[in-house]
Amino acid sequence: MSEWADLPHDILIEIMRRLSFYDDFVMFGATCKSWQSVCSLENLPLSPRCPWLMLAEDNEQRNPTRVFVNLFDNKVYNFRLPELVRKKCFGTSFGWLLSVGTDFQMNLFHSLSKHLLSLPPQPNFEDLDHHDDDFRIIFVDKCVLSRNPWNLVTHEYEADCIIMVIYCNIKTLAFTRPGYKVWIDIKSHSRCFDDIAFYKGNFYAVDCHGEVFICHIDDDNAFTKSVTPRVLGTRDDMQKYLVESLGELLLVSRKLKGNLYAEDDMDETPYVTTGFTILKLECSIEVKGKNEYKWVNVDSLGDQALFLGCNSSVSLSASSINGCKANCIYFTDDNIEFYLATSNGGGYDMGVFNMEDRTIGQHYQGESLSYYSTPTWYI
Repeated sequence: MSEWADLPHDILIEIMRRLSFYDDFVMFGATCKSWQSVCSLENLPLSPRCPWLMLAEDNEQRNPTRVFVNLFDNKVYNFRLPELVRKKCFGTSFGWLLSVGTDFQMNLFHSLSKHLLSLPPQPNFEDLDHHDDDFRIIFVDKCVLSRNPWNLVTHEYEADCIIMVIYCNIKTLAFTRPGYKVWIDIKSHSRCFDDIAFYKGNFYAVDCHGEVFICHIDDDNAFTKSVTPRVLGTRDDMQKYLVESLGELLLVSRKLKGNLYAEDDMDETPYVTTGFTILKLECSIEVKGKNEYKWVNVDSLGDQALFLGCNSSVSLSASSINGCKANCIYFTDDNIEFYLATSNGGGYDMGVFNMEDRTIGQHYQGESLSYYSTPTWYI
């Protein structure tokens, strides 16, 4: 151990800069005092090895400490993050969160390194009639990144990173980049988008009807083009997700019931998830030099596990995460429109859906509720 402890600091720094995950960073610092002395996340925004569950902020107290739980090794991390007090948070990727304040200020914030990237104001946002408690309901629904906005080599923000959001009460699309002064709206004949995915170099979006669009990104003329027609038999009130999994694009639909749905008005529960269905996008035929696509049912995810909610939807290999269940969907409560209709806020509709036996179990045993910033996956 003494030989390792005596390594020059410049070599230790080079080793540290090559770490890929925050978990490795913690182990690196725990090796010995010499190694711990060079530990700094200032220019090293890392992400956790597996998704952490970021718990809700206390509804009553403005506590700057936010709690992150690794459900697969039962480790709990408490980080002092005053930057997130009274902020609605959305999980993106690469360890970044989108935070939204009551003043409509939007930031990308890296909770481990404390990097903060201020995003431009959106004129359309400022015109919305809102109140302190419900403005988040009509403000932002989802945020997806095309790549890590921080370059680990140059220690600068990546101008090529595209940041796309679903925003406003009509749930339309807009994008920006680091350094931009404005958001750019994406023209589309559809409204009410549910999710976005960055897939094979392009952004795709799905609306509440199940119609999927490819997004053509251009500062002067950004627009969407339909890739597939609406999915037959799908309901508009079923939350839709787009997920890249093993090189394929999946459309996941979430089934809910409760007294906030007309057919379940005798149910005492406002809303609860009862299951999921999955479709896979496949190229069917080529017509006049253009590919046409169709949806194919998916009955099993194999070794994959999906993580869905107020975050960038993601698919991961379960066998690479100790304790993670394969062929399952880990979900959080993202029924934003109904948070205020509950007695203590949203956050209770979380669980693990097993694709094989169609059952739902718990992944977090405690209670974490909020009217505005419910638990989300930190990835």
